[in-house]
Amino acid sequence: MNALDFAGIISEILTLVGLIIGALLYIVGLSVRGISGRWTRTTAVIAASGAAESGPATVIRWFDRDGDVHECPADTHETHQLVPGDDVRVWFRNRDPERCRTHDPELDGKGLRLIGLVLLGIGVLAGVTGIVLMFL
Repeated sequence: MNALDFAGIISEILTLVGLIIGALLYIVGLSVRGISGRWTRTTAVIAASGAAESGPATVIRWFDRDGDVHECPADTHETHQLVPGDDVRVWFRNRDPERCRTHDPELDGKGLRLIGLVLLGIGVLAGVTGIVLMFL
């Protein structure tokens, strides 16, 4: 077995792995983002909500599209250091406005999509390399 044969085998393996696994990961990443649904971005405020055993509890309050006020506990990493009166960006669902999140929903599945695209690129490059190696 010479070096060209070995390079051809490696390029075939990288083509199969890159294209198949890359496509699967990219599709799963798109599905994760699609399953999470549509989120509306708004600005909310941190507020004190009564007194708990360990001191006053903080909540996030925001308005939905109809002007109704909603709140949820401010127990996320992004709101840990905020004090009452601070603004925070939140995303909520129009169908379920009582639920909010403080991290960007566009990040859902981003790692899977990125790894999928990298593997697809490797698969395409390995496929082109394999075709070129056939003619050498």
